[in-house]
Amino acid sequence: MTSYLHSSLAFLMLLIVSLPASFAQNDADLFILSKEYYSGSARFNAMGGAFGSLGADISSVQINPAAMGRFSSSQATISLGTALNNTASNFIDTKSKANNASFSLPSIGIVLTRDLSDRNKGDMYSQFGFGMNRLAHFNRKTIIEGQQFPSMLDNFIGQADGVYPDQLSSLFPFSTSLAWESYVIDFDSTNLYYTSHLNSGDMKMKRTITTTGGINEFFISYSRNRLNKLYYGGSIGIRTYNRFEGYTHSEDLVLEDPTFNGFDYEYQLKTSGFGANLKLGIIYLVTDGFRLGFSLHSPTISSLTDKWTATMTGRFNDNLSISVPTDLVPKGQFKYRMLTPFRANASASYVIGLNALLSADIEYVGYNQGRLLPTKDITYQAYGFGIENEDIKKRLTNAVNFRLGAEFNIQQKLFLRAGFAFYGNAYKKSENVDPKPDLSYSGGLGYKYGRFSIDLSYVYRNMKRVYYPFPGSSTANTKLTDNLITVTGSIRF
Repeated sequence: MTSYLHSSLAFLMLLIVSLPASFAQNDADLFILSKEYYSGSARFNAMGGAFGSLGADISSVQINPAAMGRFSSSQATISLGTALNNTASNFIDTKSKANNASFSLPSIGIVLTRDLSDRNKGDMYSQFGFGMNRLAHFNRKTIIEGQQFPSMLDNFIGQADGVYPDQLSSLFPFSTSLAWESYVIDFDSTNLYYTSHLNSGDMKMKRTITTTGGINEFFISYSRNRLNKLYYGGSIGIRTYNRFEGYTHSEDLVLEDPTFNGFDYEYQLKTSGFGANLKLGIIYLVTDGFRLGFSLHSPTISSLTDKWTATMTGRFNDNLSISVPTDLVPKGQFKYRMLTPFRANASASYVIGLNALLSADIEYVGYNQGRLLPTKDITYQAYGFGIENEDIKKRLTNAVNFRLGAEFNIQQKLFLRAGFAFYGNAYKKSENVDPKPDLSYSGGLGYKYGRFSIDLSYVYRNMKRVYYPFPGSSTANTKLTDNLITVTGSIRF
């Protein structure tokens, strides 16, 4: 790896856990890019995503491609969504809140159905479909603030003992070098150590974190209906990753100083790339009302590129601010591959005449089977990620997710829906990263008129995370909530 990577220490990582001392890619990346909530059409969302054995919805392909076999006519679907994301943090008994709103395209697709019944060979219909479902969105703002004695400068100083200032830009370009260039630290040339302008008092810390982007999966799927009894299918998924994370970390002296007030450290990381996977599934009708489904998702093999930069400003008395010169602002870039976890889904549903249906899915996710892999791009130095993959096996675990859904026909054309989803912990509880399972509660309405239908859903998702600002710092407990509204329009032809 380049010297830039050797300087990307734990305190530079935005979320969740401290990093290994040398590299920016680790188990946190795997966790962030593998946690899927199966967002899609309004009907799908309203019923908690429990569509593994139901089908006849474009978004059900992401769970079980055999579900598309339930279509007996062609259909085009588009969904529009809005999200209000709230974050509440508690850092050393100081509580902070932040929120932001965003818009997205949760799902879009077309299913082309072909009638095969005239061949009299048992196959009733075949379906070819293509489209996109949004698997994750990262739009969120978080504020963490409070008063504590440790400072991020302690880490900057500690790592550079015995290193001369002219070596900092090559060894620690994203940390100690920035503090030196912004005059936040001084160098004792006799004893070869660095000192800061900090005094014996506490620091008032504030970190404002912003993340944007998402994961989309474009799919091509094919399925068949055998005697209206057995449905089977497969899909190829192409994922696109686009994630930006940045934070401003500010510290101010609590005890007044005749010269120094504090500093601002800014860090930005952009992750982009693409990946591919294969999904296979079946649905079997035990009776006309009782259905069983099963599907397997291969690991997604992805090629990713990280680009990051950082800068720093020292704040002194008399309104003097000294920032890192533009030509000394470092930039890092590295390319690698990721193998996301294998998944298996089992599902069951029961249709009660024309009045109601109940559905349930259970999903196994092998988070600790995910891996970071070296790039095949020869323009980048290959790195084996041996230590990081051992950490993945030790820190992450196998999770079980549950999804429940219900639909009631209130009137001939009007439907009422409800759902619940439970997403198990990806990290072992001893790691204290995601201490509680993620929970989603949902509901919605649907209306059908001839060949047209329109659906509306609301999803409330509750997540808890533990945030580590930097080594030696106190931790922040954060509660993340998502409020998702989706509107879907469909036409059969």
